[in-house]
Amino acid sequence: MSTPSGVSTPSGTSIITGTKRVLVTGCAGELGRRLVARLATESWVKEVVGVDRHCLAGTWPKLEAHTFDLEAPDAAEELAALGKGASTLVHLAWSPSPGPNLDILRAVTYAAEAIEPSQLVFMSSATVYGAWPDNPVPLTEDVEPRPNPQFTYAVQKRAAELALERWAAQDDRPGVAILRPACAVGPLEQPLYRALTVSGRSSNERMVQYLHVDDLAAAVVHAIEHDLAGVFNVAPDAGIPEDIARALVGGTAGLPLPARLRGLVVHARSTHDSLTGRRWPAGSKPYASNTWVVAADKLKMTGWAPEYSSEEALVVTDQRPHWDDLSQSKRVGVTLGATAALAGVVAAGGAALVRSRRS
Repeated sequence: MSTPSGVSTPSGTSIITGTKRVLVTGCAGELGRRLVARLATESWVKEVVGVDRHCLAGTWPKLEAHTFDLEAPDAAEELAALGKGASTLVHLAWSPSPGPNLDILRAVTYAAEAIEPSQLVFMSSATVYGAWPDNPVPLTEDVEPRPNPQFTYAVQKRAAELALERWAAQDDRPGVAILRPACAVGPLEQPLYRALTVSGRSSNERMVQYLHVDDLAAAVVHAIEHDLAGVFNVAPDAGIPEDIARALVGGTAGLPLPARLRGLVVHARSTHDSLTGRRWPAGSKPYASNTWVVAADKLKMTGWAPEYSSEEALVVTDQRPHWDDLSQSKRVGVTLGATAALAGVVAAGGAALVRSRRS
């Protein structure tokens, strides 16, 4: 049996033997790929059906992968046909464009009504709690979600939660497990993670939190095996001080820059990274400035345990060169390169300011 690079298989033996057929939407994504690989190794899983608009890389025993678009007009019918007999439906699929997500969710719930699984697992996000100065630390499931209105991702995740809660309240509906993970990190480039790593100030008071994507996949497997229902935060710990996270992050984020230039870089990166050309998610600035760490005690009490702490997750998934690991000559080169880039940022900002004043 082969597994894709970066996918670890869980240890231990389940008391259940080959009884569950699991349907997973969004199986070709970073989390979905790891999830189906794990499920395929579990003795209590009979079959895994994965669907995604992209082709899933890799093959595993027990896995039946299908490529189709959940935004298609007949998506609900096709999903119902593929998932016939499924005991659990896991909905991971999420479009980067906000428009279709609630329509996709409706297709998934329509399919679930035809499939009649005993459980539906939805991947939400801890961002639904919002990033506010008065947040309790840490946030528990008892706290009422209040996502920052400018951050569409969090607003839509909360809208999806509410829609699922209304749907599940009707008779003959399956148990619904809503997972709210902290900021998940993995080997791929993740704009949300990058945005949350840079804040408007360096602080040892603001807490940040990082969840390894393998631990998130393990949490989904755990929720399926134990037929969990309800809302569960997913996080390794109560977070770490921002200054510690900054010290652990490699690359230019760890450069010892003068305060004046540092402020300019932080301001520029709030919407756009001038060094890499990446844009941060619109409306995410409060999430990079306020504390919104969550407590996962409720999930841990059911038996789930993370493998990585926030510190470990941040270090093992950061593929950039760490500042402390660089030789003196490389540090000089990186510093000079960053300084030159920053000079361009300053010059561009100054020119824009002059143009603004002249107009």
